[in-house]
Amino acid sequence: MEYSEIDLLRRKANVAIDISEYHGTISAYLCCDSFQEDDLLPNEVSLEGSSVQIIDFKHALYELIANTINSFNDAEMSFYPFLPPDSKELSIRAHSLSIWCQGFIDALGVFISERELTINQSDQTFISEIIEDFAQISTLSKTTVENGNEEELAYFEVVEFVKVGTQLVYEELKREIN
Repeated sequence: MEYSEIDLLRRKANVAIDISEYHGTISAYLCCDSFQEDDLLPNEVSLEGSSVQIIDFKHALYELIANTINSFNDAEMSFYPFLPPDSKELSIRAHSLSIWCQGFIDALGVFISERELTINQSDQTFISEIIEDFAQISTLSKTTVENGNEEELAYFEVVEFVKVGTQLVYEELKREIN
């Protein structure tokens, strides 16, 4: 399912989450441990007796969660942050990447502190560097990004960095937890 389709279902369900931030959040949780899909749903969606719009949106989120799990476990490293399509303005895509990173680092921090997880020193340094870079990316705003070929290339490179960085965090944490 495409970003615009899920975002349309979100708007129809009148749910006030950002799809990119939500995907960053679930990606961090999936890096840390196996979760039941229901545990990863936003509170507004997990309630019983919901409207047809909420149920449709919930099914779309289940699909997004399943696709994310599969992409982490895919030998071809097909994980990709769930962001607006390239047809959207660069400022919108950059802002979505920014809040994706914010969702990721917030959820990762919560998980590590809740579980009191200890990570060996070399992995901790490696993961800390990625998180610091994600924190820098999370400071992007719509007003700091200009449209242009060089900016498009830079955006693509940053998205690739986030993709690879997330996959590396996944691999390192899976090794630590298991």
